[in-house]
Amino acid sequence: MTQSPENEKVDPLYLWLLEVAMELPTPLHMLAEPNPHVALNMQDDPRFSREELCERLSELAERGLIRIHELPDGFEELFSPEEISRAIDARRPRSYFGYELTPEGGALWERHARPDWSRYVNAGEEPGPAGTPDAWVIEAASLEAAEEEFRFHEALGDENQPVPESKRGEELAPWQITYWKTLPRGYRLRYTTVPRPRDTQRMMSVPARAPWYTRVGL
Repeated sequence: MTQSPENEKVDPLYLWLLEVAMELPTPLHMLAEPNPHVALNMQDDPRFSREELCERLSELAERGLIRIHELPDGFEELFSPEEISRAIDARRPRSYFGYELTPEGGALWERHARPDWSRYVNAGEEPGPAGTPDAWVIEAASLEAAEEEFRFHEALGDENQPVPESKRGEELAPWQITYWKTLPRGYRLRYTTVPRPRDTQRMMSVPARAPWYTRVGL
C-alpha cells in the first residue's frame, strides 16, 4: 500500500535540519558546534558526524528542499558535501555560509510538523533612534493573539515594562509570516517599554508555552 505524504518515512536528521531553519536562515558553522542544539536554542539534536551532516545537507540541496549559499545575499549555491564542508569553516567578518528552506522544503516540514499557524507569534525588540524609548513589535495571526502576547510581556518580569498607552496596531494583508511562508492575513502590534527592576523569581515562575507544532522525535 502506498504511504500518504503525511506518513512518508523521512530521516529524522532531514527533518531536524528543516526545523532548524524553519523561522530564519541558519549559519552552517552553528551546526558544527560541539552541542549544536545549545547554539541553535533547540531542545536536542541528533548525534551526527561532520561527514554525515555535509552529506545530508547536500542531499537536501540536490532535492531542492534547501538553498545553501553565502548569507545574507550570495547567489552562488553549494551542492556537494566537499563544498559544504569547506563553507562551514569559511567565516568572514560580515558574511558566512548558511542555508534556508525553499517553499518545497517548508511544505515537507509542514507535512510532518503539522504547525498551527494561528498560534504562531513573532515578537521582539525593534531598533529605533538613539535616545528614544525601547520599541517592540508583535506579529500574530489575530488581534487577540497579539494582545495575549502583550499581556505575557507585561507579566514576564524582565527589565522592559510595556506601556499600554503606546500600543499601535495594524492589519497585515497578506502576512509574510516567515521568509518562505505567507498567509492571507495577520496582525502587527507595536509598543514601547520603560525600564523596570528585573524580577528573576517572577521570570522563572512563568509557565513554558505549549509548542505550536510537532517537534522531531529523535
